[in-house]
Amino acid sequence: MIVKDEADQLGECLASVRDAVSEICVVDTGSTDTTLEIAKAQKAKLSVYLWCDDFAAARNESLRLCTMDWIFVLDADERLAARDLPALQALARSPHDTCYRFTTRNYTNNSGVSEFHPCEPNDPNARGFEGWYPSTKVRFFPNRAGAKFEGKVHELVNQSLERQGIRVVDSPIPIHHYPLSREPEKIRKKQEMYLHLGHEKVMADPKDPNAYAELGNQYVEVGDYANAAGAYREAIKLDPTNAGLLKDLGGVLYQLKRYEDAHKALRLAIERDPKLVDAWRNLGVLLVDTKEYEGAIECFQQALKLDPAWSEGHRYLSVAIEGAGRLPDAAEESGKALKLLPRSLECLRLYIHQMLRLERRAEARTVILDLISGGHESPELHNALGELFYYDNLHEESKEHFRRAGDGGLTQAYNNLGVVYFKQGQLPEARAAFEKCLEVDPSHRGARSNLEKVMNRLG
Repeated sequence: MIVKDEADQLGECLASVRDAVSEICVVDTGSTDTTLEIAKAQKAKLSVYLWCDDFAAARNESLRLCTMDWIFVLDADERLAARDLPALQALARSPHDTCYRFTTRNYTNNSGVSEFHPCEPNDPNARGFEGWYPSTKVRFFPNRAGAKFEGKVHELVNQSLERQGIRVVDSPIPIHHYPLSREPEKIRKKQEMYLHLGHEKVMADPKDPNAYAELGNQYVEVGDYANAAGAYREAIKLDPTNAGLLKDLGGVLYQLKRYEDAHKALRLAIERDPKLVDAWRNLGVLLVDTKEYEGAIECFQQALKLDPAWSEGHRYLSVAIEGAGRLPDAAEESGKALKLLPRSLECLRLYIHQMLRLERRAEARTVILDLISGGHESPELHNALGELFYYDNLHEESKEHFRRAGDGGLTQAYNNLGVVYFKQGQLPEARAAFEKCLEVDPSHRGARSNLEKVMNRLG
């Protein structure tokens, strides 16, 4: 691996693979913290390399240190799960005419990113993140002459291996990547560096569409959608039949609220590649925003047909169907979404909203109770049950679930609990519930206002 100022990440990273590898090779490109000391404590082979704005050069320096038969590449903010270490070791018994491409799970709370996958309930690898999106690259390959990384930024090793006749095989072992676990200042500096290197790559080869595409991706990462659109347009000029580039252009034009241009780009992407799921998804989102609900329904249905594993798809489809005025059908889809993603607040809120409008509260309670009994218990589900019981004046059941939601860490549930007590005229109990809410969250305006009402009643 190559590192710089990774003291907060490196120890845990190396510990996650220590029992599965024979040697650890680390190239430092200018750390000023305790990164080197941590690497030494893990008995890593070290090299200090003068940074020259070239990731491939630094990677190749790390390859020079490797002496074993196989090489596995990992970054400091990445981890392997302990349960996958035996599978990694098993790969080292593969023939030397094979290398392995891994899927990296990039953890995020942004459910709008392309190919977002919600984390499973109680997944220890989630670390509080709502989900992840995938990226792939060759990470495990035989240590032989000629293997080298290429590309100053977004460097890859597979091209040099494939030129030697080494075949690429997909590995089922996930790599867990936590890019947002760094300090904000480190994230910002890394983004700025990638932008700088992206511009250099474009200048070095202005006829390479991939260089412009990578630059566009980097601009997206920092939220500069106008410059991202410019980079994608340059890439499309060089590769006009590339559906993925048109899809990416459509995405940033949508962010810029240039809906007509975004619509054209996404339609072109679909014409170029009718199986491009992300283009169907993005176009559907755009059509919902412009209230063209029937068209959005068609897009989301097509996306689900192409990718039945798209777990968020039923929620998106539900929103479009509700917009088209078919509320019962929308509730059916949001119910499917909630069963697939019982931890998703978006799915839960949409389902409850629709079932309340339909006055199907008893049915909704049954669905949520089934989720809880099926092992998906959460404060949010209990809070939703409390609301559903409250609207049917089932106050004892309502209080029970609000109490369980509050004890589970959902502060607002204590305010809801106080509201039920207040309605029943149990003012001391209502006061205690509102005070409990404010104890945890002093800024909760509803609880403060409600407490004042109780105190006025108590005199």
